[in-house]
Amino acid sequence: MSAAETGGAPKKKRSAGIPARVLVCRLGAIGDVVNALVFATALKRERPEVEIGWVVHPLVEPLVQGHPHVDRVHVWQRHAGFREFRRVVNEVRSVRYGLAVDLQRIQKSALLARFSGAPRVLGYDRKRAKELSWIWSSERIQPGDPRAHMVEHYLEFARYLGATDAGAEGGLHHFPANSEAEAWADDCVASLGGAPLLINLGATKPANRWEPERFGELAAKLAELNIPLALTGGPGDRELADRALAAAGDCGLRDLVGRTDLPQLIALLGRARLFLTCDTGPMHIAAARGTPVVALFGAADPVRTGPYGKGHRVIGELPSCAPCEHRHCSQPRHVCMEDLTVDAVAGGVRSLVSERLVP
Repeated sequence: MSAAETGGAPKKKRSAGIPARVLVCRLGAIGDVVNALVFATALKRERPEVEIGWVVHPLVEPLVQGHPHVDRVHVWQRHAGFREFRRVVNEVRSVRYGLAVDLQRIQKSALLARFSGAPRVLGYDRKRAKELSWIWSSERIQPGDPRAHMVEHYLEFARYLGATDAGAEGGLHHFPANSEAEAWADDCVASLGGAPLLINLGATKPANRWEPERFGELAAKLAELNIPLALTGGPGDRELADRALAAAGDCGLRDLVGRTDLPQLIALLGRARLFLTCDTGPMHIAAARGTPVVALFGAADPVRTGPYGKGHRVIGELPSCAPCEHRHCSQPRHVCMEDLTVDAVAGGVRSLVSERLVP
């Protein structure tokens, strides 16, 4: 336990630097991995010859496989039990990593880092760790602001290891090259008649969702901007998409829900004029690609998990119980999202366009 955690004066911890091989344990989700990848870039800037391995679940593998700053990817199949855990442990042990870094701060990732065979295990400070994950680390970053953006959290790890050029404004966001996805996105934009305003349905957490009919009504109002409009979302959002499209009427909203894989979505987001979304993974992809984002926030804290960088707009109606970490709203009425009106969101989009923040 550090002096800062016991109430005394904090003692400055000294890192032994960046070893030849570093293992990153950040298994998911999409937005978290997008933001965490700045850690790999910062390390490579400081020490280009370092070999970085990354453990992920299959859903987010396209974010790290072929990434310019990730040398080796270890895929951990979800819900496969102890046998799969043992397989992944044996796989990472064979590489002989000098350091394992737990960027996820839960028991699952912390145990993997601890049993990776790496002589050094770096994790969060006790205050910011979850599920007592800090007990498995041999080194911890200094106690920091829990409300700082997650990108800043990940860069703290890079700075602890001695990365001197770890500023997120310095082009630390990268994605794997995918020529087929880029060609698909070019064709999609051409068929739309120009760079689109993308409206993204759904969110993993029910507490973050806005009613699909409101997305449709919003699209009808935004048609006056004379910008191509397209609706995006995952395969599981099909029923929501049908409801949104019915509410949109004949405003010209193109349906792309369930019709893009992750590399295609990454490529398309890089070509969008603006991305309108709830708090979900694609929001972080758009922000990382430099696309202006209008983010609808309810339960979560946008300071910590909102779109990172400049030129974005967060719209929300925060009640006294927010921010919270609940997956489902625990209140009698879901004030966060229910009180977020179509007119308020449309106004936010129009103002962002009028400020010429959108090219």
